Amino acid sequence: MTCILPELIWKQEGEQLMGLFDKLRRRKKEKVQSADTSQHADYSQTIVGFVLLEREDCDFDLFIRNMKREWNIEIDEQAEEGNLFFEVDGMQVVCAHITAPVPGREVEGNAKLNILWPEAEQVTSRHQSQIIVSVLNAASAVEGHVLFTRTASALLQLDHALAIYMAPLVVEADQYVEVSRGLKDDELPVSLWVFIGLYQNAEGASAYTYGLRNFGKDEMEIIGSSKPLSDVFEMMFMTTTYVVENDVTLHDGETLGFTAEQKLSITRSKGVAAEGDSLKIGL
Repeated sequence: MTCILPELIWKQEGEQLMGLFDKLRRRKKEKVQSADTSQHADYSQTIVGFVLLEREDCDFDLFIRNMKREWNIEIDEQAEEGNLFFEVDGMQVVCAHITAPVPGREVEGNAKLNILWPEAEQVTSRHQSQIIVSVLNAASAVEGHVLFTRTASALLQLDHALAIYMAPLVVEADQYVEVSRGLKDDELPVSLWVFIGLYQNAEGASAYTYGLRNFGKDEMEIIGSSKPLSDVFEMMFMTTTYVVENDVTLHDGETLGFTAEQKLSITRSKGVAAEGDSLKIGL
């Protein structure tokens, strides 16, 4: 029963939340249609993440103060029944507090993949509740992710916040907040948006991305490189950041380089660790 109960609670809260999403989409669609029927917004893409809390309580008033202090975003709405809804630049944000952990040890399983945070599994296993953060009706993927990051950063400054989970990405609270502040200098925190997985076997060092498709790009892989794993990670990080920051679309048969001499091949084929087809960077 102890394993099933949190799942039932999460399922019930999740169903209620999806109903709220539907209401928000309908409300937004009515606004757009009444204002200008020639504009067609995309209501399907929702950016979702889970802020993990060590306790079952959630101080949305502190969050609202954090949003004003950190990002100069005014929120006039108040939380109702554990849910907070607000709008920024036409985008709608839902913060739904659920007094149960993410079921099935899903977070802990993905936390093992974060090689930059060795204690991730141990720390995230302490979470007792979660805030499901969602951004709807973004004009673009970048704008939506920027607002999501500002919202998540303010929530992660609650005194009992542990981490954020955006499958399969798991990031420690203080690290997320620190990286997010690059937005104040117009730096896009791509590392908070796209997961880079690493692994090594007899064939060499490999890396893959998860999340580039959210920006309309192919996922990328480096397979069996003879370079050290640190070099493979650096190349994938630089390429991912370059693609998202500059809205670059790489194609099969092109070459990639960050110096005049560097010309790395790009080939498109079925993914090895990435889902579907991916772009393979020859390193």
